[in-house]
Amino acid sequence: MTYFYRFTLIITFLFCFHIATVTVQAKNNQTYEVNTDLLNMRYSPSTSSDIAGKLKKGNKVTIFQERSGWVQTYYNGKEVWVASEYLSPVDETEVFFPEGLLSGYTIVIDPGHGGKDPGAIGHNGVMEKDLILATSKRIAAQLQEAGANVILTRTDDYFVSLNERVHISNSHEADAFISIHFNAFDANYVGGINTYYHKSGYKLAHIIQHSLSEEVALKNRGVIQHDYRVLRDNEQVAILVELGFITNTTELSTLKTDDYQSKVARAITIGLIEYFWDS
Repeated sequence: MTYFYRFTLIITFLFCFHIATVTVQAKNNQTYEVNTDLLNMRYSPSTSSDIAGKLKKGNKVTIFQERSGWVQTYYNGKEVWVASEYLSPVDETEVFFPEGLLSGYTIVIDPGHGGKDPGAIGHNGVMEKDLILATSKRIAAQLQEAGANVILTRTDDYFVSLNERVHISNSHEADAFISIHFNAFDANYVGGINTYYHKSGYKLAHIIQHSLSEEVALKNRGVIQHDYRVLRDNEQVAILVELGFITNTTELSTLKTDDYQSKVARAITIGLIEYFWDS
């Protein structure tokens, strides 16, 4: 799978009578439903291609990539195609991640700040550390659904030093370390998301930033190289994401919602799947 063809990645493998329901998140977030009794999944966009499996009527699929009347998704770790003429659009925004796509990978999610270190203070006294923790737990849950072994550097409101955060990553030989933060600025109008890396996290940073920009409506502030200690001293692939500005009143109202945090969790999970599968 190439970076060029990514709109987003696999979202769902649900099994019903041993038939897989495959849901992929399209760029337009539109989900489709199988409208025929049985629909073949094929390894290439052709009726002469080998059959990879079958979908039943009512199973759901969203466009990942489209080519001459066929749409692409993934099934049992393989790229598959189904004929789009047998799909009808439905309104579905809930997303589930299949077990196994991140199986064997250890991901450290690092909720920044905590305890005596509140991080930035936003409007109405909102503390960065609290928003970070809520979002990080949602990210961890999504990653676990996809089969990842997830380690949180903190699970509650307590202080963890930067050295300890790095030690957790290195001692567990994490496949990826992602530090979660929210941004702040003196001017209320400044907003958006961006991702930082030091050295080894270059590729992951770009994939995660792109995935976030596909999922959330905030300004894309791009990828930046920086020597934050949790990145510089980390022996593992490490990035730091800033998921919006809590000093922007309009943006903050979005950042606090379950919907936004779910989209962030989905974007990071999709990005990690792409990163590992494309490595």
